[in-house]
Amino acid sequence: MRYKILFFSEILGAGGGGIASKRIIDCFKNHEIKVISLDSEKNLLILLKYHIIRFFYRLKRFFLTNSDKFNFNSFNSRVGVYPPKIIKKKLHNFNPDIIVVTWIEFLISLETLQRLKNEYNSRIIFVAMDNHLLTGGCRYVNECNNFVNQCSDCLALRKNFKNIAKDNYLSYRTYFKKLSPMFMLPSDHSKNFYKKLNLNFKFYEFDYWPIQHNNLSNENFKKNIEENFNIKKKNNKKKIIICPIQKFDEPRKGWKYLYQSILDFQNQFSKEQINLHFIFIGKLEKKHILSFKNFRISYEYYNYLKRDQLEKLYSKSDFGVIPSIQEWASISTNEMMTFGLPVINFMTGSSKNIIIEGKNGFIINLKDIYDLSDKLKKINLMSFDQMIHMKLFTYDFARKNFHSKFFEKKLIKFYETEKFSIN
Repeated sequence: MRYKILFFSEILGAGGGGIASKRIIDCFKNHEIKVISLDSEKNLLILLKYHIIRFFYRLKRFFLTNSDKFNFNSFNSRVGVYPPKIIKKKLHNFNPDIIVVTWIEFLISLETLQRLKNEYNSRIIFVAMDNHLLTGGCRYVNECNNFVNQCSDCLALRKNFKNIAKDNYLSYRTYFKKLSPMFMLPSDHSKNFYKKLNLNFKFYEFDYWPIQHNNLSNENFKKNIEENFNIKKKNNKKKIIICPIQKFDEPRKGWKYLYQSILDFQNQFSKEQINLHFIFIGKLEKKHILSFKNFRISYEYYNYLKRDQLEKLYSKSDFGVIPSIQEWASISTNEMMTFGLPVINFMTGSSKNIIIEGKNGFIINLKDIYDLSDKLKKINLMSFDQMIHMKLFTYDFARKNFHSKFFEKKLIKFYETEKFSIN
């Protein structure tokens, strides 16, 4: 059955949230859809309003928070760029059956969302990119359990401003009761977090981010993986490990753990015995580049890359590493697997959902540099036949699980189950 679906996403195609949002929206081409996003906004006043709000709250976060690792992301549940009047004008005669919310940091307030729900009698589905709407505003709470106590005594906020988190927490729940939303959660990790909140709203764990890449429908791609790797085997070239860190200075990205594990790994071999070459991608500070002088491994590094440039590097790589220590669900892990790259993840986010140990990657004990170093050692000593077996298994796994049609079916089934149970 075809439905009318309204999507809200602040950004599309950039950053983790924007990339995931674009891929989610692209799953529903067989339905009638409308998208509210700043990417397509031409009204200069709206764009100016967004940048003013964004700057103000970034400034507020700088002065009121005491720790970047929690990424405190919200200060008011009633602030949004688009008021109901403008949204209704954009929709014209479009009456959505479903409103899907992916990324709305400042795009739309929960108050506005409630008005739209009442106006169109729509079901609200949050595809939870992270948890800032489920806490008092923190995106990452791996090291804090205050969310089970209404975010009292917030660790992220300075002493005289801790009430902001609790006020947010209570305000969000007030609107949740009015919205009666449904939640799509991207991993076992996020599901377990959600259950601790004792919210009585329907939820569904979908596990795999959708991927629309041509690789998944190209019958020759698997053959290309095998042929390219056989050329590498014939020439006895090093195995390439690609590491898309994004922001090397952001604590949750886990660069310091990967760095220390590489040092430990290389100390166990002579330079001639090291069969790994590393590719590092992301925003590098001068201190990171200087620290590379301690490496005896071969490496190359890049700043942010365009999509086609990144995919060329995926195509020539053999393994991926995502060393994030705080993650709801790694989009990059899915992405690399579509290129036949087994992936190393720490035990966080969707690692348990995606990685089958030793077949399409490895799961590392959280922050354990010696466990990570041991896996690098294992890859270093791995035969070419073992590696190609892992690469082909990984590609088959991606084809079986990451197609966009699977996500579409899951969301529609989730909606229909609730819709028909009410009727």
